[in-house]
Amino acid sequence: MVKTSYLNQMIDGLDKWLQSIRFCYMECNYIPEKLLTNNHRLNVILRTFFRLSPINLRGNRKGDAYPLTPQANVALLKAYNLSKDKEIIQMLLKRIWKLRSTKTKHFALKQGIKISISLYENDKEDPTPLNTVWFGQFLLEEQAGIFSKQDKKELLLSISDYLIEESGYNDHHSEGVYFYYGPTLKKEIYNASSLISSFLLRVGHLYDIQLYKTLGERGIQYIVNKQNDDGSWFYASPPEIKSIDCFHQSYILQALCMAKDYLPFDISISIEKGIRYYRQNLFKKYGDLVIPIRYDKRYPPRNTWLFQLVDGRDIAEALIFFSKYSYDETMINGLLSYLYKEFHNKKTGAFASEILIWGKNKIPYIEFQAWFLYALKIVSSSIKKESI
Repeated sequence: MVKTSYLNQMIDGLDKWLQSIRFCYMECNYIPEKLLTNNHRLNVILRTFFRLSPINLRGNRKGDAYPLTPQANVALLKAYNLSKDKEIIQMLLKRIWKLRSTKTKHFALKQGIKISISLYENDKEDPTPLNTVWFGQFLLEEQAGIFSKQDKKELLLSISDYLIEESGYNDHHSEGVYFYYGPTLKKEIYNASSLISSFLLRVGHLYDIQLYKTLGERGIQYIVNKQNDDGSWFYASPPEIKSIDCFHQSYILQALCMAKDYLPFDISISIEKGIRYYRQNLFKKYGDLVIPIRYDKRYPPRNTWLFQLVDGRDIAEALIFFSKYSYDETMINGLLSYLYKEFHNKKTGAFASEILIWGKNKIPYIEFQAWFLYALKIVSSSIKKESI
């Protein structure tokens, strides 16, 4: 049996904390604008410094004083969609409309804050394909009856056209197609392309649009072709360093699982290999705890991975995967126990964001709280389905 006492306590505590701050707080990539420069490398250093500090150096302002970002708000939409909470969903949607990018013809969400990492730098007004796709997933799964069928269709088609016509893709011909990660990054990042591909495939079948079906199929084909023999996927294509981490492996597996029933070809072997690698190489057991392994130590880590023992997304995405796509009660219980013991603040209800090599990062970054809530509600939903 799944440990519902832990599960319910964490959901209730986190929900109360989120409502107490009106669902607003800083993101982990947030840098006060007055500190930003015109130098990308310097901005990366600033971002890394703030990102790795377990002490809040940005100031503890009221939550709504921080800029709105799509990562947190879309994840919260997906979480409260599972409980069909119309009031909260409508409030979050008002924020989403404010986060619409003005730089695109079709519907896309903007970054909300300036993002500076080694691979790219995007301004706060630049569109973000991955967050836009996650919003599209919410639309596909929306249960509260907020949208009319026509409004939902128009939004889904607009998002799809943005991904194809504006964000764009690279046609590798017989290998398939790769969908770009962002407006300035042409290097290939596999996890985002896999999620975009599965989204286009689902929208194409929902509305019988052949272009979306074809591109979605070819996008999944490309991801399958890029799988390593052991079942893993590197984070990025050459000439980027070879590196593999926990939650991005989950992203790709989730995308393949969402796509498999819509494809004219069989990807079951790819999924099986991917799950086997994921289970055997990116988790360890310690008593009744299941602890994610941040990255595959055979390969060098990327950026901040070196300093992280566990990223909160490693836990959240594993809970989602082993609840929704490959149900495993032992994995769920072990992950819940670890989350409850090491990450959950029993007094506030919020969660630590990560465990660094020098200690726990207790700053309750809003996107991590949103991801945890969505994951926990997925677990709760899966238990109900399993009991039927």
